[in-house]
Amino acid sequence: MLPGIRKRYALAAICAGLVATRAQTQPVDLPIPAATAEGLPAGIALAKVGTSKVYVDRSGRVLYGMDMRTLLQRSPDPALYCRQACAQEWEPLLAPAGMSPNIAFPPGYRGERRLRANGSDGPTAPGFVAPQSAPDWTVIAGPQGPQWVYKGWHMVFVHRGDKPATIAHEGEDDLTWNTLKYIPPAPKVVAPGGGRAILVGDEYMLADKDGHALFTGSCAKGCPRWQPFAAGMASAAVGGWAVSTRGDVPQWTLNGAPVFVAGEDDPVAIPLGGKAIRP
Repeated sequence: MLPGIRKRYALAAICAGLVATRAQTQPVDLPIPAATAEGLPAGIALAKVGTSKVYVDRSGRVLYGMDMRTLLQRSPDPALYCRQACAQEWEPLLAPAGMSPNIAFPPGYRGERRLRANGSDGPTAPGFVAPQSAPDWTVIAGPQGPQWVYKGWHMVFVHRGDKPATIAHEGEDDLTWNTLKYIPPAPKVVAPGGGRAILVGDEYMLADKDGHALFTGSCAKGCPRWQPFAAGMASAAVGGWAVSTRGDVPQWTLNGAPVFVAGEDDPVAIPLGGKAIRP
């Protein structure tokens, strides 16, 4: 294979790996992993805008993440992309004075030596973290100096002239600009049958292995949407879960209350009289 072709194939593989879809999706923009820490940098807070919790600055303006992975085909160094006309429209969230870049990027990422700040060719420089394992908030060398980056890839900006709680620029420039949503950490779950926590809106609810919401409650009569959360005959109790055999099929109960599962038409819709189970 010719060297130029090998180079194009290698770059395509890197891009495919960096833009890989993650488990947690968002309505419009590229997915952001769940937060791992409760602490926020000074001047950054959480606010409810529409159906989502987002990060905001001191003035209540919504923070946007410029996802550097979307810029690999357009810029030799995505961290320096927002200059000139872009900088007139977007204002970087600069790190406090005295903070230095502390994140290193993988081999093959364009601009990696400058971003590492010390020219190291190793996978990570001393005192630096890789974006895949980065904490929520780190500092990157931006075009106007050290600035915040969220989850390793999302350089943080506000749109100049925006009023508080404005999200008009969601998904702009081919998903480069995305409101910086707060995805709460996933709770630990103890549930039978592969039960797991799913995020609906900005709260987690318990679901079966196929993602259908589980709920409790009572229904007066004629309740076709109240499908029992079926248990196998040999199922063993776990935590507050037990098996009731009083109905037509063995049914899981939670702390003595029968548990039901949402139907196929809308797997997260809880019928009237039902109550979602929060992990």
